[in-house]
Amino acid sequence: MSGQSSKITSMAHTLLNGRAINHEDALYLLQLEGEDRFDLFYWANRIRLEFIGPEISLCAIASVHTGSCSEDCRFCAQSSHYNTNVTSQSLDAEQLLTAANQAGQAGADCFGLVSSGRRVTNADIEKLGPIIRKITESNSMRCCASLGCITGEQAGQLYAAGIRRYNHNLETSRNFFPQVVTTHTYDDRLTTVKAVKDSGMQSCCGGIIGLGESLQDRVDLALALRELDVDSVPLNFLNPIPGTPLADNEPLSPMTALQTIAMFRFVLPKKHIKVAGGREQCLRDLQSWMFYAGANSTMIGNYLTTTGRPAHQDHQMLKDLEITFKSQNIYTDPK
Repeated sequence: MSGQSSKITSMAHTLLNGRAINHEDALYLLQLEGEDRFDLFYWANRIRLEFIGPEISLCAIASVHTGSCSEDCRFCAQSSHYNTNVTSQSLDAEQLLTAANQAGQAGADCFGLVSSGRRVTNADIEKLGPIIRKITESNSMRCCASLGCITGEQAGQLYAAGIRRYNHNLETSRNFFPQVVTTHTYDDRLTTVKAVKDSGMQSCCGGIIGLGESLQDRVDLALALRELDVDSVPLNFLNPIPGTPLADNEPLSPMTALQTIAMFRFVLPKKHIKVAGGREQCLRDLQSWMFYAGANSTMIGNYLTTTGRPAHQDHQMLKDLEITFKSQNIYTDPK
């Protein structure tokens, strides 16, 4: 066993014995090269199985409102600051219910209502209330939401309507955040995450990897999420969108993306880690390895302004891996 392999094994046993790794350890995991990364994946998978179990969860989303966003997030096609091909549009109640039913039929165990914009209004929440109740009553899925910044009062309203998990990502480290967004602050995002936790809802909070951040920034994000004690961590990988300031960013290599997933599993051994946007473009033929690298959840179907792959392909991937997923719904290949 090489010295590096021995150190990875030692870190893994530290976690399995209930102790946390530190910043230096996490950064070391991102600096591994060559075959040592396969040892990292092995132990990330062992940690996942120990603390989370073998079952995988699937989730899907639908956009309540798309485009015309006032914020200048440099990766986002929905920002009104950039010239992209995204047009402003909204889905009505019937369309959202149809999308929820389709998600349930595709095997999702949670369905997220997502809206562009910095802040949701009380009127928006009141309008969504009946839709949320219908989704939770007619499906076995959990209904989640991602509607921008919310107050403590609004978090309580969403909880009363039936939302049990709310997504609001930090996106990146505190240090790198001003290079990504200038129209609101990192602390604005922390305020919403804390309001979510105080309301009794579960917090879904992660970020985007590949924005131009350093390895240290990736570790800082993971440690910030650990300090917040969030429940679910969505990891997105930048899919560069023409017209945005990050359009020319080079996508991460598949192995770098997997290494990042594994580092998050080491830092957050007991949390749900969901690989979401950008996995098709970034992981390519290694998509199935995301679970071996420590993820226990993924998003199926389309994203907000980009398309995913057909759900039956993901079901086949899980079948080939002999992995079960939480939903008992059976998806029928449309072919």
